[in-house]
Amino acid sequence: MIEGKNEWYGSRILSLLYKSPGISRSDLADLLGLDRGTVSRIVQYLVSSGLVVEGEEILESSDQAGRKKIALYLSDYSGYSIGLEVQFEFIKYGALSPLGTELFSGIFYRSTKGNLVEDIEYAVRLVREKFPQKKLFGVGIALSGLVDPIRGVLLFSLSLGAREHPLALGAELERRLGVPVFLDNDAKCCCYDVLSRSSTNRYAEPGMPLVSESGNFIYTFCEFIDNPEDTEKYERIGIGTAVVLQEKIFYGSRFAAGEFRNLYADPNLPGQFGRYSCDYFLSMKTDPERRALFIHDLAGSMAYIANFMDIQLLYMGGGIERYGEELQAAFDRAVESTWLYQEYLPRHIQIQFDPSDEKPAVRGAAAMVHRHIFLGPIHEGQKRTGLAYLESLLD
Repeated sequence: MIEGKNEWYGSRILSLLYKSPGISRSDLADLLGLDRGTVSRIVQYLVSSGLVVEGEEILESSDQAGRKKIALYLSDYSGYSIGLEVQFEFIKYGALSPLGTELFSGIFYRSTKGNLVEDIEYAVRLVREKFPQKKLFGVGIALSGLVDPIRGVLLFSLSLGAREHPLALGAELERRLGVPVFLDNDAKCCCYDVLSRSSTNRYAEPGMPLVSESGNFIYTFCEFIDNPEDTEKYERIGIGTAVVLQEKIFYGSRFAAGEFRNLYADPNLPGQFGRYSCDYFLSMKTDPERRALFIHDLAGSMAYIANFMDIQLLYMGGGIERYGEELQAAFDRAVESTWLYQEYLPRHIQIQFDPSDEKPAVRGAAAMVHRHIFLGPIHEGQKRTGLAYLESLLD
């Protein structure tokens, strides 16, 4: 164990390797303003602790007379984090390594009378049983509804039993699970998936950047829940939106940023889209006209938000990618119609669809844990981060 300034620098080294995998000891020394001997001693400790691994030797620039350096990486075997996406009907679960390798995933269908905390505990146990010898860094949970991620409280959710009173899930789950638990809204967790893949240089498509140069993007999480009794219909469609500004999630004044009701919704009808009937989207699988109406509404709302905020990159995932071509065309039309200066300054806003595995919230929930540990506390006041926290797990 190292303490004091060396511990602080050890945490900074882990952070730099998380953001820029493959840099060398000399790179670290330059970035931290330390002599190479000090950096080498700290790195050696991190390597011997199993937190960092050495890669291949690469040549320095020519002015270094051919001197070689060794690339460094976070160890993909030091431990893992669990991510959950919790919905009324099911819990999706998965395990993610520090470098973003998906180790395991599955789905657990909940009973209508199931206890939320007990169901989450059960899903975590299913994952832990697969990795009895690995160190669990923490559990990230993506929830449908308004979430206070600082206090670990589900503030409001129509589907998860937090209508009249908030649910303080974080403290109770930490007591039961014995590891740190991080909660957030499901769409906001999807943003951590994008940010994590950008940090670890993983790309959804060759040549396609995952985060715009400004670090600003919108994420729309649109999940289609199949109807178990009628394969031609959806049970419901859940939609959430999150905004990232300069690579930080924007929460608003009441943790409600990103929540919206469709621009075209009939105020006399309930629901997020309020069109003709509150279940108008359920037959989208077989009714192209109904699907076109839904896509028109969704594209119009997202285009208005993107234009209003001058954001050039929109991510979508959770299932909506299956209608990607239709949505991109509708979105392009909506961008033109809601952009004031289209005649003079034509605008095109890119949609980046997540891979069609429908697990971005699961990956993002686990990535949220890694981001907290390696890049420092996500929210002011949160502790248990960096090298000191990892050492406590590895003892």
